[in-house]
Amino acid sequence: MEKFLKISAVNFKYNLLPHLTVSLILCLAAPLFIGTKNLDAYQVAKVMEGYVALIGIVLLIPVFIPDMNKDIRDLTASKQTPMFFLHVIRILWALLFLLILGGLFLFVLKRENCVFDFGEMFYTVMANALFLGGMGMFVFALFDQAVFAYMIPLVYYVINFGGRKQLGNFYLFSMQAGHFSEKHYLFFGGLVFMAGAVFIRKIATSLSFSLCYHKGGSHK
Repeated sequence: MEKFLKISAVNFKYNLLPHLTVSLILCLAAPLFIGTKNLDAYQVAKVMEGYVALIGIVLLIPVFIPDMNKDIRDLTASKQTPMFFLHVIRILWALLFLLILGGLFLFVLKRENCVFDFGEMFYTVMANALFLGGMGMFVFALFDQAVFAYMIPLVYYVINFGGRKQLGNFYLFSMQAGHFSEKHYLFFGGLVFMAGAVFIRKIATSLSFSLCYHKGGSHK
């Protein structure tokens, strides 16, 4: 538990805090860009699917940002605590704040006399956020490039404005058309993306450390 708390504190101070701040600003700025009062279910879906779900990108992709410095990554990998453990802790905190922000935003909408099913809409925004954020994490793990990690899910997001014909069950804005079942595909798709990203990072870190170890040994 002590190790978990120490890692969490470092992650919060140096990695999570700035991205959490951006997410909070996005939520607080919502009334400036979109309506938040007296909305019906369709309008709430539009807000949650098309705006609030973007915080999934903001919170989840940075999970791998501390690893971008190869020297730090190799140093961390050589420590007793596995990189896998570090990544899981970062993901758990990102998910926790994603849940909190999504829930609080919906709570505010309820206070603003919006009419919608809370549980259904909460699952909706989580599914979209996990899918977009998980996609970014997966791209990050594959290419080790933050630019690609942010660009690909944003491009996918824009493609959805062309309609659901080409995207099928992975259409982000299905609730605006009154269709809920697609959210299951997005939710579990996001989990698969995240699991795949962590697995790829685990393999890449192990290979990198192994190469460094053998290279160091060859100079002895």
